Amino acid sequence: MEIKQQNLESDKLLEMIFYYFTELSSTKDHETIITILASMAKMLTSADRCTIWTVDHEKNKIVSKIAHEVDVLELPFGSGIVGSVIAHNESLIIEDAYKDERFHAEIDKKTGYKTKNMLVVPMQNSDGEAIGAIQVINKIGGVFDEDDLRRLFLTNTVAAETLVSANLQKEIDNTQKEIIFLMGAVGESRSQETANHVKRVAEYSKFLALEYGLDPEEAEMLKYASPMHDIGKIAIPDHILNKPSYLNSYEKRIMNSHTQKGYDLIKNSKRPLLQAAAIVAHQHHEKWDGSGYPQGLKGEEIHIFGRITALADVFDALGSDRVYKRAWSDEAIFEFIEKERGKHFEPKLVDIFFKNREHIFKIRESFKDEFQIYNKSKDLNTIKILGAYGTKASGYGTISIALNKESVIDAGNLLDTLRDASVEIEHIWLTHSHLDHIVEIAYILDNYFSQRDKSLNVYALPETIQALRENFLNDTLWPDFSTIKLQNSEDMALKYQEIAIGEEYQITEDEFLKPFATDHTVPSCGYLYKKRGRTIMIASDTYSLENIIAILEKEREIKALIVECSFPDDMQDLAKESKHLTPKLLFGQLKALTRRDIKIYINHMKPICIDEISAQIEDYRAEWDVKILKDEEFLHF
Repeated sequence: MEIKQQNLESDKLLEMIFYYFTELSSTKDHETIITILASMAKMLTSADRCTIWTVDHEKNKIVSKIAHEVDVLELPFGSGIVGSVIAHNESLIIEDAYKDERFHAEIDKKTGYKTKNMLVVPMQNSDGEAIGAIQVINKIGGVFDEDDLRRLFLTNTVAAETLVSANLQKEIDNTQKEIIFLMGAVGESRSQETANHVKRVAEYSKFLALEYGLDPEEAEMLKYASPMHDIGKIAIPDHILNKPSYLNSYEKRIMNSHTQKGYDLIKNSKRPLLQAAAIVAHQHHEKWDGSGYPQGLKGEEIHIFGRITALADVFDALGSDRVYKRAWSDEAIFEFIEKERGKHFEPKLVDIFFKNREHIFKIRESFKDEFQIYNKSKDLNTIKILGAYGTKASGYGTISIALNKESVIDAGNLLDTLRDASVEIEHIWLTHSHLDHIVEIAYILDNYFSQRDKSLNVYALPETIQALRENFLNDTLWPDFSTIKLQNSEDMALKYQEIAIGEEYQITEDEFLKPFATDHTVPSCGYLYKKRGRTIMIASDTYSLENIIAILEKEREIKALIVECSFPDDMQDLAKESKHLTPKLLFGQLKALTRRDIKIYINHMKPICIDEISAQIEDYRAEWDVKILKDEEFLHF
């Protein structure tokens, strides 16, 4: 890999750090390590030269350990700018060396080199004793700044440790392993993982390896290789890696490429540890039944290191809090792992895992996260408003709400917001049969028919399903996909599932929907959506709020309501005839509710009337906490 001098952006910086850390991990010779560190410091700061200085306490001097294009230099301890940095343990940025009286100008005269500016950082051992300094000279294209100082500290820490342990082989081995952990943590941190995640995965992997029958040396090797499983994420763009919403098919391909990218980064290393890490990075998303990636390996075609890391990584990821999710319960994780026995995971490994659960728990407790990424004091249950309006217009989508990447309520506006991620929708929960709530069922099935391998399940009241069969997906207006098999499966493209008012339906391990009756021109319902003990009421189209108010009075844990307000007050007659609400009708009925601790979210406004309706809502809202919803907005409850 050719590294060229450049001003560094974040992605290039990470790539460069990884390159040098890989080089460092490939050698045990301390002289080579120091040379690599000097080059790393030079490139990270865009300097022309770098010198690493050490303290010779016996001679009371400082000596250049490595210096670009300069012979070995010796200066009295405390002398010059570098000596001052070491003696006083302070970093210095010098914009003009010749204006600093501490500068040894005679060195320039001797070498014929012109020093313009410099940055010097001290190095200390664990006892705080001065052991040297790193000096970079002549910033290309300008002067050194605080960003350069921070970057130089990356080199400084490793250089100091290397100098201390130069003649101790065991210490060098430990430094190498620490670098491996550091590289693994870099990959994880870019995707908002915790540092202890890689440590837990390492310990799980070693333990499972020993129980599987690997010898202690192999198990130790896996322990230090497994933290590199996601190192390829260092090459994934931030906007994809940390995207808060669903990935489309293109973005998924980019994300999945981290296995190949990680392998390519380290596959040429001759060091056994990095060779093992390359295997782990490449194969930890392969599955026992052959359905994994990137190679689709099956069974024992997958290296044992990859099979073990896959189980260790999934177990820890599911059991850990993240900014975008809470940890699964142990029971849910066990159920998942058992279900994936012989599919995702090797059966023998699953058996070992369950046999030794208590020991696995002890490892988890020993390396538990020191802080909660998920802030339990805040309402971080999240749904996404895909469509918020009461009719289609340019820039305005009709009603649809994403509960998770597989489940939505209503299908008014899926393709514009989810794009290719629409293919992942498996469950659509309908409120009623009006076109603005169902229309994109047809387009998802039509557009992604060749890419789907599972049925699209439509859940609705019996009368709504009958209306769809007779008037929409009926082989006249649109194909009846409930009679057409998928191209990639024996399943039908569409399946209807009848629901009943008052019945609670579990949609994931911690998500539940309960339909309740609403008042509209056709049979209709809203949904109580419950997730992790918190509930939001999604009312959809309605005229009377009588049932909604009764539920809110009874179920005091509900703190949020999504309710429609379709027309302005001067269209009240039309609203009544079509069984919709105006601001006056809405807030007039809400007066009957004795509670005022509910956040009111308003949707289904007609786009052409937004300004008028919004102004009237402001007039009537009084003490209510009200927010008007928009397309592609996240709602937290």
